[in-house]
Amino acid sequence: MMTRRAILLLTLLLPLAGCLEHDQPRATAEHLKLKNRVALVVLVDAAPRVDTIALQPTRSTHGRAALAGWDARAALEPYLAERFRGKGLAVVPLDYDPADFAAVYASSTAYPDPQRVNDALRARAAQAQADLLVVLYRQVERDFIGESIENLVGYGLVRHEGREAQAYAAVGLEAVVVDSGAVIARADGLKAVPLPAGTWRNAYATDDTVAIEGDGASAAADALTAALQGAALGAAQEAGLSH
Repeated sequence: MMTRRAILLLTLLLPLAGCLEHDQPRATAEHLKLKNRVALVVLVDAAPRVDTIALQPTRSTHGRAALAGWDARAALEPYLAERFRGKGLAVVPLDYDPADFAAVYASSTAYPDPQRVNDALRARAAQAQADLLVVLYRQVERDFIGESIENLVGYGLVRHEGREAQAYAAVGLEAVVVDSGAVIARADGLKAVPLPAGTWRNAYATDDTVAIEGDGASAAADALTAALQGAALGAAQEAGLSH
C-alpha cells in the first residue's frame, strides 16, 4: 500500500515525465498514417570541419575541409528517403537551397534554432503538397569521441592527440506537420567512424581551410558518408521515422 509521501512524490514526478516526453516527441504509427507525404530538407554544413584536439586546449585547431567532389546533401537525402519509404512514407521532391535557410544557425558554432526557418520551410513544403516536413540539422555535442572539454559541431574529421583520426557526425532531426506547425518528432544522432590509416595529414592541423585531394579525398568522403548516414539513421529511428 502506497504511503501519503509516495503518492505525493508520484504526483510531482508525473508532470515532469510529461515535460520530458514533450521535449523529445516521437512519431507514432497513427501520426504517420495521417501525415505520410514527407518533404525532406538537409541543412547540415556544406563543408566538413577538420579538428585537432590537443591535451592543452590552446593548441587545438578547428579548420574546414575543401574536399573534392563532396556533397553532404547527396550523401544524406537518398539514404534518408529510402529509410522513410521503408516506414511506408511517400517522399515528395522539394526544390530548395540550403543557403536560403542559413538563419537557422546564429553563428558557425551555434545550435540550430528551427523556429527561425520553420515557417518558410513549411510554406515551401505546402507548395510541394507535402503534409510532413522533416529537417536534418547539424548539432553541437560535447566531444563524444575523446571526452575532452571541446565541442564537436556538425560533422567532419577529428584527431585527438595520441589517437587515430575519426570521421564524426552530430545531427538533429525534427518532423513538423506542415499545416499546423506541430512538432511530432525530434531526436539527435551521433556517429564516429575510424579514418583509414594514412588518410590524416599533419597539414590538417590548422584553423584555415585545408584541401583534401587524391586517394585521401575518397577515403575521407567514404568515412564522412558513413558517419553522417549512421548519425542520421540513429536520429530517424529514435524519432520513429525509420526501422
